[in-house]
Amino acid sequence: MKNTQRILLAVYLFLTLGMLWFNWVYGGGIPSLQVTYMVRLSMFFTILVMRKKYWEQKMLVLAFAFTVLSDFFFVFVNTLDQPVANSPLYGMLGFVGAYATLIFIFGRHLNFNKNTILTLIPFVLLFGFMFLNLRKYATGYMFPAAIVLGIILCVTAAVMVSTINSGYFSKKSAYLIALTGCLMFFSDIFVAYTLFHPDYAKFILWKDNLIAATYVPAWTILLLIASEEELYQ
Repeated sequence: MKNTQRILLAVYLFLTLGMLWFNWVYGGGIPSLQVTYMVRLSMFFTILVMRKKYWEQKMLVLAFAFTVLSDFFFVFVNTLDQPVANSPLYGMLGFVGAYATLIFIFGRHLNFNKNTILTLIPFVLLFGFMFLNLRKYATGYMFPAAIVLGIILCVTAAVMVSTINSGYFSKKSAYLIALTGCLMFFSDIFVAYTLFHPDYAKFILWKDNLIAATYVPAWTILLLIASEEELYQ
């Protein structure tokens, strides 16, 4: 791990702990939401100015841009005086764009064979269990939107985990990519309960901290991938 990566890891570990502290002190209020969005916005500007050697690293900028859009409608709108109509839908579309970009980046060199399908099965089962628990709360456009996002989320996680056996990325990079996919998947499982289940829609310290403790590290690891000088096998 080079010095730039150590600095990135230290900075965003510190910022993650800061987000958890703000959640504890302000209980999900406006200050904690503002800090959360500023951390996520800083990630986009970090990767934007970072020196990138490979085309996959350059394409990651687009994925981070989509997360800025998504987090605006999921997080920052809650700090505004006036509600924004259909903000959950716009937030989900932002994540669809981010995950579609990740599938394109990390799935181009995969052979979709039996191993890929076997990798997909655990994510589908976990999503299916969650969907059965939440489907009665998904009404209107949120029902088909949840299905589409769930499918894309499962494929994204499976594609990123499958890089371990692709033989294209270096072992170090592939394991980091796989870890990122798993963290993203579990982060969005917690987000889904926030969006759909009325008992979890309100601020709950352990639930919101779990989202922060999986989401920010996942995208921090992608910052490490973006700064990696030996990305390929």
